[in-house]
Amino acid sequence: MSRLSRVTLTALIGGAIILFCIAFIDRPVEVYVAAHKHYRLLYQAMASPSLLSLPFAIVYLSAFAIAAPFAWPPGPRARALLALSLAILGATAAKDELKWLFGRPWPNSWVNYGTYAFHPLTDSFLYGGFPSGHTAYISAPMCLLCWLAPQYRALWIAVMAMVMIGLVGAGYHFVGDVIAGFLTGLAAAAAVVSFQSSVVSKGGS
Repeated sequence: MSRLSRVTLTALIGGAIILFCIAFIDRPVEVYVAAHKHYRLLYQAMASPSLLSLPFAIVYLSAFAIAAPFAWPPGPRARALLALSLAILGATAAKDELKWLFGRPWPNSWVNYGTYAFHPLTDSFLYGGFPSGHTAYISAPMCLLCWLAPQYRALWIAVMAMVMIGLVGAGYHFVGDVIAGFLTGLAAAAAVVSFQSSVVSKGGS
């Protein structure tokens, strides 16, 4: 199967799952979450690793820019950390535009104001839950690590799953939001892998 075919198939399957969640899963899960707020602190802790991704990317890229003139070409570890940072920033940029483009309400917007429909291109504070930015933050580096260090793939997947469950359980996002965030992070990681592969192939030609 070609790369384009894999991307298309992933997008179609992911889109179908998200639509199913929007229609049948998101609201019942949020009703359950709203009724069990005593677990919120635990879910917040589960989601907290996502808070580390963006600061890591910014700090590392700043350090890389300063050190690059004195240590070029970068070694394998530096290249891997650079790839992770770029994937995080790519996912960050993508989720910002997608949130504005789709305009999906947050779970609290539905619970408190009854709004559930998408409102594309809106700047209202009631909207912006889709895709989940924190899921995108964590999925981009974790998906890339599944390629860079596949021997620890179970760990990377577990971290992503923990954060996604935490974000839903804490009431920050609907299930469909975190799935969309995962696909956003996956796309950013795939873009970095594709870019690296093209650079290597050009360098070897």
